[in-house]
Amino acid sequence: MSPEHENYVEYLIHIGEELTGIRLEELGYEPRPEDLSAGERDALETWQLEWMDSVPPEQRDKSLVHAKLLAGALWEASAVLIDQLFEDIAELRSLVQVTRQDIAGSLVLSGLPPRHAEKYDVRFAQRFLVIAADMTGALVRGWTHPSCVAQELAVRCLLDQVEVIQDLYGLDLDDGWRGRLEERMLEDTDSEMLYQNAMDGFEGDVELNIQLGLAPMELKDWFEPFNDSFVPAFVH
Repeated sequence: MSPEHENYVEYLIHIGEELTGIRLEELGYEPRPEDLSAGERDALETWQLEWMDSVPPEQRDKSLVHAKLLAGALWEASAVLIDQLFEDIAELRSLVQVTRQDIAGSLVLSGLPPRHAEKYDVRFAQRFLVIAADMTGALVRGWTHPSCVAQELAVRCLLDQVEVIQDLYGLDLDDGWRGRLEERMLEDTDSEMLYQNAMDGFEGDVELNIQLGLAPMELKDWFEPFNDSFVPAFVH
């Protein structure tokens, strides 16, 4: 490991302490039974506690490093995501008309469903920035499920950015980190259908949406809050 890589790893582990909204156990740390609260221990079966106690110390230590590193990568990615959205907005302001090619070359908006690319104008990007910033705040105040479809997509963009950081710096993250985070951070993965060519147009099929129990996913609905959720005033 080069000194630069080692320094960056140490940096991520340090800044990961800022990410208080998701517990290390939810990021892959395999705790000892005594690390759990009384309520958490009571919620587990005897065999689960025995399994936790049987984890070899070196495996537990490695899981802790992986979890701390993932926390740092998430924290760093959240800052990069917002910074790059500001850059995308600045670029959009310079355009007379937004094209698919413009969005494909953007930093963050390129990660959104391409079927609506020409509609990702300045106003849309501003609303998406606000909803993404609200999402990153939950990394500190305590994670809750996304408030709307746009925020589900912001989570996807966040995890995409973690992958960029992982690849760029060769981070030794646990193999299943993304699936674990998607399970923790998303209530469901229905919005993934927006990326599937075979499902093009499903948003307007009311009968199909009712049958599948989907939230409205037409572009006009992306910033509408889910039941019992709230979104910032700016995005309305």
